[in-house]
Amino acid sequence: MTTIAQLPPVISVGPGDLTALSQAGVLYAASVGQLTVGLQPAISVPSGALLGRQSIGAGAPETISLGAGVVMQAGALAANGADHAGFPVLGAMSLTDELVANVSGQPGLLPVAALRGLFVAGDNVAIDDNGVISVTLSSVTGPAGVAGPQGPAGVAGPVGAMGPAGVGLTGPAAGNSASAVGASDYVALWQNGALAWMTYGQFLGGQTIDQLPAAGPAADSDELMVAQGGNTLSVQSFGALWSYVQGKLPSVLGGVVELSANTVLDATTHNNRILVASAPMTLSANFVNMGSGFFCRLVNLAPGPVTMGTGITSGSGSIILPPGAMTDLMGLSYSGGSLVWWSGVTPNAPTITIGSIIAPALNIPFTVSGGVFNDAPTALDYSIDGGVTWVAAASPVITQNAFSFTMPGLNPGVYAIRVRDHANVAVLGVSNNFTITAPSVSLGAVPGSLLVNQSVSLAGTVLPANAGVQVGLSTSQTVAPSAWVAANVAQGAWSATLTPMTVGDYYVWVSQSADVAVQAVSGVVSVVAASLSVSAVASGMAGSALAVSGTVTPAGDAVGVQLSTQNTSAPSGGWTPAVNNAGTFTVNITPQAAGTYYVWAQDAAAGTDAVSGAITVSAAAALTYGINNPGSSYVHGVSTIPLNGAINPPQGVNTQVALGVSATVPPSGGWVSASVIDGNAIWAAYVGTPATAGAYYVWVQTASGGSVAVSDFTVTVT
Repeated sequence: MTTIAQLPPVISVGPGDLTALSQAGVLYAASVGQLTVGLQPAISVPSGALLGRQSIGAGAPETISLGAGVVMQAGALAANGADHAGFPVLGAMSLTDELVANVSGQPGLLPVAALRGLFVAGDNVAIDDNGVISVTLSSVTGPAGVAGPQGPAGVAGPVGAMGPAGVGLTGPAAGNSASAVGASDYVALWQNGALAWMTYGQFLGGQTIDQLPAAGPAADSDELMVAQGGNTLSVQSFGALWSYVQGKLPSVLGGVVELSANTVLDATTHNNRILVASAPMTLSANFVNMGSGFFCRLVNLAPGPVTMGTGITSGSGSIILPPGAMTDLMGLSYSGGSLVWWSGVTPNAPTITIGSIIAPALNIPFTVSGGVFNDAPTALDYSIDGGVTWVAAASPVITQNAFSFTMPGLNPGVYAIRVRDHANVAVLGVSNNFTITAPSVSLGAVPGSLLVNQSVSLAGTVLPANAGVQVGLSTSQTVAPSAWVAANVAQGAWSATLTPMTVGDYYVWVSQSADVAVQAVSGVVSVVAASLSVSAVASGMAGSALAVSGTVTPAGDAVGVQLSTQNTSAPSGGWTPAVNNAGTFTVNITPQAAGTYYVWAQDAAAGTDAVSGAITVSAAAALTYGINNPGSSYVHGVSTIPLNGAINPPQGVNTQVALGVSATVPPSGGWVSASVIDGNAIWAAYVGTPATAGAYYVWVQTASGGSVAVSDFTVTVT
């Protein structure tokens, strides 16, 4: 009977291959695809990546990005406090603030007020509820002694001569801070029950650090000054410091330096570092810049070799470090001289590597290339599904140390290319992950109406971010424009300008230049010719409103109107906004004097204007003002006095009001403009109370000083 061990081995296994399977005591044939269906494919993760699931629903793992304040260190998540950088800086603390504290390994909040509990007042010292520290007076002065008897007064002696003024006891001003201390600076002392000063030089005896005797070689018993748990100095030996340092050494992490181009090693950047080669390169060395004892560890994570160049000596004679290999380099000085050395011992296992792949465009063929080491394939296979299925690479170019072939275009998705030696499937390389995104283009908001020969700015987004974009106008929402305008594209955003040349309904189209099928189309845009008309009544009276109306295209444009005594050129300013209702506008304008007028209308957005026919305005009827008594009394200089009265006959005339102390002499100032309301039949105003108490008359007149009226009552101001 033939055993399994006697069967010939297969070169490769595919999902359609069969194997024997016993089911309910009966022997069946089962395909490899049936046995492996539903199995999780191997997950290939680049170094330093974090996987999780951020999309909705179950699915494949996805790369998770780290936010501010969190980093990946030695394969673990660690907080570095970078998220604190955006916290506001407080100018001062208050008793209601809280601090973060470590409570038995757990975070907790500590009120600032609770910090006071850490301090205890010593003898003859008190701390009140506001944190003020004071000294008990009795601790400074002793008890008063018994007064002795008073002796007889002596004879007053002559007044002595006044001596020269002394230098006095002076010191630095309170509240300042010293950036440096010199021998002539002062130190405060309490001496014999009084304040005194001495120079800093006296305090140190005049000795400076450069005057100290030179120390011998350092020993474990030598001592340094340290402060522990407060500002009190104590001594610590070098031996104790070394024990402290030894305990910290296991937690020290080596620095990692990435190399991506030809590099000359030096001690400043590369000593005691882990060097990671991310691209094929040549390393060189200059022993003078490194020194004896230099050490670094080199890891080749590039798709090609690292070549040991000038200044590096190999123990085996080899100068190539293949991908995936690691070695140490050292600077050595000995009796035979000085050199930078590496073992030259490298793995001999056959290796295929794949160069970094940048995501290609959708369905566009692209090149896959890489390195071949200690292998001589004549044919290559590739897989895009994690090695489930393999396809023979078409016409690969294979040399002693490299290969390349063309991949067909791919659909949208996340891929990693696997390449293997067709004759030795154990020799396998895996590329980086890359994502192919379906192309797209979007169109931002477009106005519903435009003017002929008026430019409109358009914008949107595009994927891939560097794809060309074109825009155009079409009279159809389904038929593309016959002419296109190239858009400006930058970092996935595009912008362009279009100018419609004829009146009609259009659609704005945007598409990728290389693939018109990737498109977006706006809603209908009405292109119209600007127009404006205005009309008004043929006659009116000064002070009475004139009804004005008209039409405007585009219907949504704002319209301003103004009265003018001429109809040859539009006014330069002073426009009154009209009410626009879907292209029909209305407004009331009041002429102040008799004469012939014209109403001008202007559409500033479209740059159009129009003028009405002549309007004959007759003089207003004789005007009489009435004045109502506000009653009560008012305090001088406080608040205002509400005043109002009648306008007969009603008319929209500019009116002003003031308070005066005389019924015959008008006020010299203090006139306030009044509002004309209630169909131009009432004037009203608020007038500030005078600064001086007294009885005041109310004066009313037109803005030009006509139709003067004076009240027959006075307003009392106290």
